[in-house]
Amino acid sequence: MENFIISLKMAFIYTIEYTLLLLFFGMIFNFVEKKNSGSIYRTFGRKGILVTGIVGTVIHEFSHMIFCVIFRHEITEFSLFRPFKSRYDGIMGYVNHRCDLNNPYQKVGNFFIAIAPIIIGTLFLMLCMWFLLPNEFSAIYGIFKNNMLNMNNINNLLDSFNIYVNIVLAIISNLNPFKNHNFFQYILYIYIMYSVTTHMGLSREDLKNSTSGLLLFLLLLYIINFIFIYLGFSYQIILMRVLISIFSFLTVAMLFALITMTISILVENLI
Repeated sequence: MENFIISLKMAFIYTIEYTLLLLFFGMIFNFVEKKNSGSIYRTFGRKGILVTGIVGTVIHEFSHMIFCVIFRHEITEFSLFRPFKSRYDGIMGYVNHRCDLNNPYQKVGNFFIAIAPIIIGTLFLMLCMWFLLPNEFSAIYGIFKNNMLNMNNINNLLDSFNIYVNIVLAIISNLNPFKNHNFFQYILYIYIMYSVTTHMGLSREDLKNSTSGLLLFLLLLYIINFIFIYLGFSYQIILMRVLISIFSFLTVAMLFALITMTISILVENLI
């Protein structure tokens, strides 16, 4: 009985921590997108926004569509990229959808559909790295795999944090511009990274739509945490592997976004 109560308490703490981390990443991406868009517009005008939006906006809106399909929402109308019409309303792209709010699965889908640009955007950057920079991707994957194996030997939270830091540093190190990369493929990847991270933020409409599924998401996350904690340490390691993987790449995506913001501000001040 004591173990059951402890598991309930720990599951609650972990659920709050993970939710706050997700909110933190969301806030950073929103902040960066606003700063980036402002600097790009002031420097290059609307054409600059369109150039970065060719990839970024399409991935942003397409990610909403993917999760609409996953959670069985009806897509009523969409536009992945509106280079001409956006001059009148400022909307680069959109996805309108509807669902049955009495259906718990569809209702919780509202939360995942809202944060989809962060999830799909990060996965897309990983896929592009695998395709454009295979050597760098292989090196990162090797380090990632070794660190995941080391998860079996962790004894406390600090050990898992160290593994998380190792993975993040490995990704940053292998994308260092001073390393010997294939120049054209590296430049293309940097452009894709710039475009995606500058359009990864969540719009006001995204955040508004997420609220209807937030409570169900928190309940689902709590149940998952409780099950893995109650089953024992070996199962907690499985959950920790998944979470470290997610937050490692989210951290790198956030760093990319901050780098692109810095570049935008520097260019704005120099031109």
